[in-house]
Amino acid sequence: MKDFFTVISEKNSKISVKVAAGHFATSSAHRSHYIDIFDLKSSSSVARHAAREMSAPYLAQTIVDVIVYMDGTEILGAYMADELLQPGSGVMNEGGEILIVTPMIRADGRFIFHQSVREKILNKNVVLIVASMSTGATANAVLECLAYYGCNLVGISAVFSAVPAVNGRKIHSLFSTNEIPDYHFCVPAECEMCKAGRKIDAVFNSEGYTEL
Repeated sequence: MKDFFTVISEKNSKISVKVAAGHFATSSAHRSHYIDIFDLKSSSSVARHAAREMSAPYLAQTIVDVIVYMDGTEILGAYMADELLQPGSGVMNEGGEILIVTPMIRADGRFIFHQSVREKILNKNVVLIVASMSTGATANAVLECLAYYGCNLVGISAVFSAVPAVNGRKIHSLFSTNEIPDYHFCVPAECEMCKAGRKIDAVFNSEGYTEL
């Protein structure tokens, strides 16, 4: 975990992530790399640059009423809303209002929204923001939730995504396997590193990692 390297965005040199290669585990998969996006989620200056790039696909062609954020990306969501509401020629959301919310997860793993939120997202245009996407399992669960509550999904954005789409929906990501070509993931039962006897270096979730 000491051998981090930095990957800089081709679109904006002020946007970067730290990456470590190894054997990592999450609740649903084993992965070849850990991608540290703490700065993008917590630093106001970095998050603002990232949000500007993340808002670009929607700025001139998509009405956005709600941003649903996951994995602690609320700062990105707030700055992204700010970008989408800026006055300018061809800006679809100028002068509007964008709600920024996140679902809660039940004990059975399903996502739900509080009653007070449900009424405000019904029939609204929603952009989903996630920090990192590999298997798409969490995203699929959230998409199921959004459909259940009558939302109109107009976009999915991610800081990093190992897949180009989920459920037939294109993912607009800042980083992908183009920047980390050796990145791969699998279900634990099919992990070649486990089969080769290589121990897990760390487990991680949206909050960070813990070495073993």
